Amino acid sequence: MKNGVPMPRLSPLILILLGSAAQAAQEPVPLYREIKDWVVACDNLRSCQAISAAAFGFSPLRLVVSRDAGPKAQPRVRLTYAGQAGHFPLSTDDRPLPDALMDALQREAGEDTVTLSGEGDTARALLAEWRNGETLRLDVTTGEEAEVSLAGLSAALLLMDSVQGRLDTRGALYRPGERDDREVPEAPPLPLLRPFPGVVPLADDERQRIAQAVLASTRSEWQEADTDGREPEAQAHALNTREALVLIQTSCAAYNCNFALYRVAREAPYPQQPLRIEPLPLGGEGLGGWVEYDEGTGELGYFMKGRGLGDCGDAGSWLFDGERFQLQSAQMMQRCAGSTPDDWPELWRTARP
Repeated sequence: MKNGVPMPRLSPLILILLGSAAQAAQEPVPLYREIKDWVVACDNLRSCQAISAAAFGFSPLRLVVSRDAGPKAQPRVRLTYAGQAGHFPLSTDDRPLPDALMDALQREAGEDTVTLSGEGDTARALLAEWRNGETLRLDVTTGEEAEVSLAGLSAALLLMDSVQGRLDTRGALYRPGERDDREVPEAPPLPLLRPFPGVVPLADDERQRIAQAVLASTRSEWQEADTDGREPEAQAHALNTREALVLIQTSCAAYNCNFALYRVAREAPYPQQPLRIEPLPLGGEGLGGWVEYDEGTGELGYFMKGRGLGDCGDAGSWLFDGERFQLQSAQMMQRCAGSTPDDWPELWRTARP
């Protein structure tokens, strides 16, 4: 009753439909979130990763849980130990991992790494063992501790299920229920980029003329950034028959450089404008650290370290279609926790034409 007026009753069918609509609502992607000692990232196709990444300290042991979107996608787990090779037992809160699960793990040994992985039912059983624990340990024979904090894993798995529409389904990672897995939404289609039409590279003399002209005419726009005493460097590349791209490396610190990029007319006096590109997801800035353009493929890319170790930062690339730069890929790892750039999670994926 509201203001003395009886409220209409909702029929059971409407209640079911409302519940289904609420269940179908999914978190927006791309997504990047830090939960205690874990990082969760989901790309534009709703493929998700949960990565062990304790905020303080370093462990040579890393656990990654991943799953693609869609009703048939299976979970995967990967444990990587960067240290001595060998066969070592696993334990959760000092409880040895059951032999059946240890035997089910696939093992790959490198010169100084060990990788243990499992998929499908094996991954589910392992996550059921780990999700309510505190510490996963690989019992190596050296004095170095090889541990993964499990603080936040349950919430990370729950978030992955939510993003992919798996809450309360039989295949959910954290809160399985009675919903049929066929109710899980299909993965979005992979975006198809427009092709790079190709272009004749600039001749050396034209390349030098354009680069030097833009370097001189734009100096006042980025001169303040040039604090390391080095002379700025400019490169010019053909975009099409009318325009060129000029990259100016204005200054460098220990492991990152600053860049100014311009889209320039190829005829004197070479009028220019700042380069416009499709934005990165989640408000990323990009085009710093190290920036390159490949005239042969039409790819513009950057790689930015968060610190010198290269265990955090972001990277991305764009494909030129003859007129516009289309976002092609994006990776980001904001937490500096010992991961390599190869393990930075993807936030954006596309299909090349």
